[in-house]
Amino acid sequence: MENRLKDFNEALCDVRKAHRLIYSYQQRMLDLVYFIRAKLDFPSFLAEKRFSSDISKNRISGYLRISKDMWAWDFLYSYMFEYYLGEKLLKNGDEYALSIIQYSDTGFFETEADNYTDINSFAAEEASVSKLLFILEVKPKKAKNWIWNVEELCMSKEYASLSHTQSLLEVKKGHKQVLYSFPLDQFLNEKTSLKALKEFIHYCKENDVVDLDLI
Repeated sequence: MENRLKDFNEALCDVRKAHRLIYSYQQRMLDLVYFIRAKLDFPSFLAEKRFSSDISKNRISGYLRISKDMWAWDFLYSYMFEYYLGEKLLKNGDEYALSIIQYSDTGFFETEADNYTDINSFAAEEASVSKLLFILEVKPKKAKNWIWNVEELCMSKEYASLSHTQSLLEVKKGHKQVLYSFPLDQFLNEKTSLKALKEFIHYCKENDVVDLDLI
């Protein structure tokens, strides 16, 4: 009984450490994406929770809606998170938009697992990565609507896994999408972050997608 209590208390201590670590990690992520937004000169700083549902509020009481059957993932916003940086207009009338997907753990996407809540079926932590996926779309002037199928793209095991590097998609006449993956360790500091952004800019220019600049 004493051993079980000791083990339980040690586990709770690990939980406290984990929450403080996640706090520090997410603060750094917030700073990083805001830095990217500023350097690429995008107008927006919005977001969407991915992988699982967000928690909505009851309109009358103001309390969050929770249930016995909801996923524990719903409480963990930083596990997979989309930062939407907005749209910009080109001189020729075309527009482009950018989202950055934060994958804190690609474990689900590294295997054939299809059960989002069976974490034992995920790849081991050491066989997974933490990464960013840049999703940029160019919408031609004549097009009325964006394709902007970000939810589909970011949940694709092809693009979410550690093996993905970059993809150029011609999804519709005139519409182009760039998907560019970076392991998070490429954003270790300002110098390496700028190097990664220059790499992304070069890819977009080299493939005649859009000519981006750092400011």
